[in-house]
Amino acid sequence: MTRTQGPRPAEGEVRVQVATAGLSALGTQLAGTVDAVARDSIGFARGDRVAFSAPKPEMGRLIVAERDLIGVPADVSLDAAAGLFPCALLARAVTRQVHTVGSGDRVSVRDTSALAPFIRAWVQHLGGILDDDAPTAITGDDVRLARAWRSGHGTAQQAAADVFAAIRAGAFDEITFSTPEQARNGSRSPVLLHPSEVTLAA
Repeated sequence: MTRTQGPRPAEGEVRVQVATAGLSALGTQLAGTVDAVARDSIGFARGDRVAFSAPKPEMGRLIVAERDLIGVPADVSLDAAAGLFPCALLARAVTRQVHTVGSGDRVSVRDTSALAPFIRAWVQHLGGILDDDAPTAITGDDVRLARAWRSGHGTAQQAAADVFAAIRAGAFDEITFSTPEQARNGSRSPVLLHPSEVTLAA
């Protein structure tokens, strides 16, 4: 990925105007709008809303490989795509692949990482019941196992669609973002949204 203001994307690349960055325990996720594509591009077009992981928060125009992009539906805010998507995706793997949580299942979430709020949200979204004394317990070991999970392209697309559907349904509405200033003042939100002057959660 290269920061740029001028060069056109090469084969297999697009140029993205970044709008917002989300920082979480899983790293940095950027979201924005495609503003230029290579001539041979078939996956994305100018104006498409996208998100992608990055080594650090960056604003401006970035050249990004098409294979690294996730399309963001029109009814999901770019803030949600940057701030919620990575942790929500991993928590989905915990609750739907490592465990198979279903309606009426009683689940104890014993993981204490920053992912725990997302796991609890998924349990409830899937119809499960949070119960500290439940025999089914989700622990840090389950999170580590989910991190190692590798999905095929079709499975990954379905997982992304599930996450966006959960975001639209309000599954993560109780998970708040912190601005950099709030984080400096002691906010313990699992997600930092940066820079706050660009956009706030919709």
